[in-house]
Amino acid sequence: MPIHGWAVTVMAKSSFKFGSDKGSILIIVALLMPLFILLTGFVVDIGRAFMYKEEINKACMVAAEEASKRIDIDAAQEFGVNRLTEDYSNIINKYFYRNYDNDSGCSINYLSYNVMDNIDNPKYIEVYCEANVECFFLKMISIDNIDIHTKANGRLRKIK
Repeated sequence: MPIHGWAVTVMAKSSFKFGSDKGSILIIVALLMPLFILLTGFVVDIGRAFMYKEEINKACMVAAEEASKRIDIDAAQEFGVNRLTEDYSNIINKYFYRNYDNDSGCSINYLSYNVMDNIDNPKYIEVYCEANVECFFLKMISIDNIDIHTKANGRLRKIK
C-alpha cells in the first residue's frame, strides 16, 4: 500500500498531463517508420538472396554429380583409369540449367568448372557459379543488387 500511495502522490504533484501529448505518438511513428521499412527491406532482400543461393547451389551440386558420372568406360576397362568423356562441359551446362529456373529477379553472371588433377585422372569436378539478385527495398539506400557465389563438388568414383 505505501508504494501505491507514493505513486499517486508523485503523479499528483508532477506537471505531467495526459491530454497534452496527443500528437507526440504520431511524430514518433513518423520518425521510426523509415527505419522500420529499411529493416523490413533488409530482411526481405537478404532472404531472397539466400533463397536464390540455395537454388543455385542445388543446381551446381546436380551438375557436378552428373558430370562426375561421365567416365570413358572403354578407357576404364582397357587401362583401368578414370577418364572424363569430352562432353562433360556440356553435361554441366545441361544439368545446371535443367535444375535452375532462370528468373528475372536473379541473373547468372558466370558458370564455370574446374577438374581437380587432370582430365585423364580426375578426382573432383568443382562447379562454380556467380549471380546477381536484384533488390527491391535496398534500392532506397543505393544497393541495387546482391552478388551471390556458390561452389559444389562432384567426386569421381574409382572403377576397378
